[in-house]
This record gives sequence, structure tokens and C-alpha cells, in this order.
Amino acid sequence: MGFYRTVVETDHRLIKGEGLSPEEREGIVSTLLAVAQPYAPKKPGGGRELSPLFYLPEAGVKVRSLLGQTPKTGILAGNMVELETLRLLCLLAPEEERVRLMRKETLARLKSTCFGSQDDGQGECFDASLIALRFLCAAAPEDLAWIQSRVDNYNRHAAEKRRPWYSLWYFWLCLSEMPLELALPEIEKHRKLLEEKLRRSYVMNQEPDRTVHPVILCMLRNLFARLPEYGWVGERRPYIDEKDGRLRLDLD
Repeated sequence: MGFYRTVVETDHRLIKGEGLSPEEREGIVSTLLAVAQPYAPKKPGGGRELSPLFYLPEAGVKVRSLLGQTPKTGILAGNMVELETLRLLCLLAPEEERVRLMRKETLARLKSTCFGSQDDGQGECFDASLIALRFLCAAAPEDLAWIQSRVDNYNRHAAEKRRPWYSLWYFWLCLSEMPLELALPEIEKHRKLLEEKLRRSYVMNQEPDRTVHPVILCMLRNLFARLPEYGWVGERRPYIDEKDGRLRLDLD
């Protein structure tokens, strides 16, 4: 199993509310640290650092997002692999010395990028901005202004053109994890559509359905449970209806 697959599968488990044993946490952290690129100090006065520093896409392995999106550009593929990997390390081993170093250097790198800190709705840089947003929510949750800038970037550019469904759902994933004071106003904007999606059922016919649909339904549950009056939703578990084989969440 490649290291990025480990990241995706672990993230899926966490979104679905599955716990990790201390042994599993230690094993995941050790696996990810073992494949990190060695630290190389940047030259003074360098320009934008669009490419990853520590985690590169594995040769011969097709990169897919947590939701199954396949990047078309190296910018999105590389930053998806690095930022999702470092995000997980920030959650599982925030005090580990190498994690702290990689976090610091990567935050500095993102400050120099168009998708990480500037106004950018072009191509897959728009998607990379969402990857950066999710990373910031775990790696720098205290930097509310920076996180808000990526939320604003999404809101400015989301409706500029027809986009694949991944962008909206990945933004919702970010809302399920970002500091609550920033998330609540955005959740309210999407509340009607979110409830519609939470109450619908999802097919479980093919392997991609069985992999992604439980994740997105649990993400919607986690997101909706952040509303004070719907905290109880977080205790509900998706189930497969015996009548039609579709995945549902009981909200009654």
C-alpha cells in the first residue's frame, strides 16, 4: 500500500467516526515520516514555491482526492498529496519535531503561492486553494484571517463557471472541520441544500459508491451536527436500507 493511500483510507475512517488505536496511530505516523523527503533549506529571495517540499506523488500511482477526484495538473496532484499527508500528521503527531518543521516550512511555502494566499479562481488552482484551506484548518487553526481568506476565495470564484461537484463537496468538508466561528455563517448559507443532501439516499452498487458515499454522508452528518440545535445528529450512523440497498441516515 502506498503512503498516500494510507492517508486517504485513514482520513476516511476519521470522517466516519472510527477510532484509531494507539498502535495504529504510531504505525501511520512512522510510515508517513519514513517516506518524507529530507529537509532542504530554501535559498534566500526565492520566488513562489508551487511544488511540494516533503511529499511527492508516488511514481506510477494515480492520485485521487478523498472524494475520488483525479487531478489534471501537477500543481493540484502534488499539493493534494503533500497537504493531505501533512494535515494528517498535524492531527496525529503535532508535537513530533519533524512534523513541526514540515508544518512551518509548508505554511511559509503556501504564503508564497497564488492558491494558498492570493485571489485565484483559475483552473485547478481553485481546487488547490480548497486543499490549502483544509490544511490550514488543522495546521494553523488560530490563523482565522488566513482561513477566512481561502473561504472568501471560494465564495468569489465558485459560481464563475460550471465546476465538477467535487469543489462544492470539498468546501463542505472544510466547513465540517474549520474553526466554528468561521464555519457557522457559511453553513447557514448552505443549510437548505445541506439538509436535502443529508436526507437523500445514496446508491451502493459499485466500488466507488461503496468507498465515497459513506464518507460524504458522514461528512454531511458531521457538518450538520455543528449547528447547536442539531448536535444530536452526530450520534446517528449511516445504514444500508434492506428494501433497496441504498445508504441512508435516519433523522427521525
